Amino acid sequence: MRNFLLKIGLFSVMLVVLGIIFGQLADHGLRSLRKGEFGEWNRYRTDSIRSNWIILGNSRAYRHFSTQIIDSILHVDSYNLGATNATFPFQRLRYNYFRRFALKPSVVILSVDAGTTLHTEDGIPDRQQFIPILNDLEIQKGLKGYKNSFQWFDYYNPITKYSRCFDAMKQGILSFIGIPETGVEKEKGFTNENYKWDGTFEQFKAQYPKGYYMPVEKKVIEDLSSFIRQTKKEGIQIIMVYSPEYVEGQRLILNRDSIVNIYMDISNKMNVPFLDYSSHPICYDKSCFYNSTHLTLDGAIQFSELLCSDLKLLGVEYNR
Repeated sequence: MRNFLLKIGLFSVMLVVLGIIFGQLADHGLRSLRKGEFGEWNRYRTDSIRSNWIILGNSRAYRHFSTQIIDSILHVDSYNLGATNATFPFQRLRYNYFRRFALKPSVVILSVDAGTTLHTEDGIPDRQQFIPILNDLEIQKGLKGYKNSFQWFDYYNPITKYSRCFDAMKQGILSFIGIPETGVEKEKGFTNENYKWDGTFEQFKAQYPKGYYMPVEKKVIEDLSSFIRQTKKEGIQIIMVYSPEYVEGQRLILNRDSIVNIYMDISNKMNVPFLDYSSHPICYDKSCFYNSTHLTLDGAIQFSELLCSDLKLLGVEYNR
C-alpha cells in the first residue's frame, strides 16, 4: 500500500510540474502573437503606439471606424480599441491598460449603441484573452464580480487558469514552438472582412417576433459618465457616435429610443457632442450590412468618410 501511495504521489507531482511547464510555455507563446485579441493586448504593450485619436467601443467600433480613412482624411494618427462583445466596463478596462503604454490622446471617439449600457449577463466576454496578462493588478480588479471570473489562485497558477481555456493553451504552445498563427491581423485595431449577409438577423427575429427589450444597467451608465468626466478633466476631447444600424433591426429593440435618449441626456449634461446616425440613409440599405448591427467593408468605408466630413463641420481639433 505504501508503494502504491508513493507512486500515486510521484505521479501527481509529475502532473503538476508538467502543468506548470506547459502553462508557462503557453504564456510565452501567447505573448508573442500578433493576431486576434491576444495580438491586440500584446501590441499595446510592445509597439510604443503614439496615436493621438482613439476609437473605443465593441465590435461595431472595430468594424465600422476605419483608421486608414480617418488618418488619411483628417491627417491624424488614430487607433481602434474596439473589442468583441465588450460592454462599457470592459471597454474602459481595455482603454486604461492601453493608456499605460501610450501617449495621452487628444480625441476619444466613443462608439455607443444599444449594447453599451449592458452589464453582461454571460460574464467576461472571451475570457481567455486575459490569460497572458492575468497577473496585472488592474486587470484582476476589472474582472472581479463576474460569474465566470478567475479565482485568486488563477492569477499565479499556470495550471488552474487554463482549466477552462484549453484552446488558449494549445494556441500558446503552438506559437512557442514556431507554428504560424492563423487569422487576421488588425490594421491599427480596425478589421472588416466584408462578409455577406449572414442570416443572424432572421434568427433573432424568429426568436423575438414581437421585439426585445435591451437591459439597461444603471451602474454602467454611471461608469460611462464617470469616464467622460475624467477624460474631459484630462483635456481630452470626447465625441459619442452611434454608428449606423440596419433599420429593421432597430425596430426590434423596443426600448431603443430610450437608450438613445440616455446618450442625448449625457451629451447635454456633460457638453459632449453626440453624432447619431440611426436615421441616415445607410441604415436603409441592406447591402451595407452583413447583419442588422454590423456594416460590410463597403458600408464601413462610406460611414468612415461620412464621419470625417461631419467631424470637420463640427470643428473638432484634429491636428496631428
